[in-house]
Amino acid sequence: MKRVAILRCLKSNDVCTGAACLKALSDKKGSFEAYRYEELVLKAFFSCNGCDDCKLKNQIGLQEKLDKLLEMQVEIVFVGVCTLIKDKNGSQTVCEEIVKIKDWLIRHGIVIVEGTH
Repeated sequence: MKRVAILRCLKSNDVCTGAACLKALSDKKGSFEAYRYEELVLKAFFSCNGCDDCKLKNQIGLQEKLDKLLEMQVEIVFVGVCTLIKDKNGSQTVCEEIVKIKDWLIRHGIVIVEGTH
């Protein structure tokens, strides 16, 4: 059994219910397909706390979220495609806040998988 979490962009709350990520997990599709023969237990479905591009930015509580993942012994965090920032030309870059979160998770032994569905 693998204990997993899904990380998504705070701004995605405007348009996303999380249904596609949860369906991909349930059906073992998308990035979860690599784990099709393993039991995955979802321990957390969480958002970042915003970035400079986000009017809701509030970093208070982010460390508490990350510490909770360690307490729950999360082994893998799947990072939603919503965490990529799209520019006017359609190019995508990785959000700096998401990079910081992923780096912290990696330093604490948590595997990062890019994408969900």
